[in-house]
Amino acid sequence: MHSIVRQLNIKLTDTQHEELRRHAARRRTPVAWLIKDYIDSLADHQAADGVRAHEPTQAAARGGSFEWLSDEPDLYTAADGEPVPPRTRRRK
Repeated sequence: MHSIVRQLNIKLTDTQHEELRRHAARRRTPVAWLIKDYIDSLADHQAADGVRAHEPTQAAARGGSFEWLSDEPDLYTAADGEPVPPRTRRRK
């Protein structure tokens, strides 16, 4: 099975191009590889979004890795500390 390879041309300002080039140089990788890695990470995040939030928690609970915590004393209670103030929205 052959995969289709596509090419994408984008316009960047001189500043954007220089920043991208500098970032790639710091990572010691070609700009094209840097962009490809970024696109791959977007696909990975999209796949991870398909995992329901409770699934990793349930897997950890079933696995028994945290059983030792039940033998540990509770250090804090709900009465400890101060409440966190609600977050206010910023005006645009």
